[in-house]
Amino acid sequence: MEFNRLTASFYSDYGSSCPEILKKQTRPYYVAVVCVLGLTFAIPLRSHIHHSKYSFIANGAEAGLDFTKAVVITDKVRYVEPSPTTIRQNEFNMLKQHEYEIVHKFEKFVLAYIKQVRRIQENPRIPLAPWFQYSCLQSY
Repeated sequence: MEFNRLTASFYSDYGSSCPEILKKQTRPYYVAVVCVLGLTFAIPLRSHIHHSKYSFIANGAEAGLDFTKAVVITDKVRYVEPSPTTIRQNEFNMLKQHEYEIVHKFEKFVLAYIKQVRRIQENPRIPLAPWFQYSCLQSY
């Protein structure tokens, strides 16, 4: 797991097609880059996460990695800043210490997402799960 930022190219290519992608005009989001199921994902570090089931809380009660806002990275060279990002030492220690757990929990999240997509394809009248409605993965 590495910590980086996404490039301006990523936001220009995907920002308008996915309203759920986190973006701020004043500063970029820091992301953890992980590989799961043969794909590369960028999971944003966030404060004030209120859904611990779909995240990994690393610092205090509500800061950590938000799985629902993860994005697929189709071109790491083009979309991920090459220089690593420095994050708070206590968060870095916590995330690195729990790297295996994070990757495993995120993989379960992605598999649940795939299952939800298949369920909706089979029966479009079934209501969407709330976490599914706000996931960035629906743009891929």
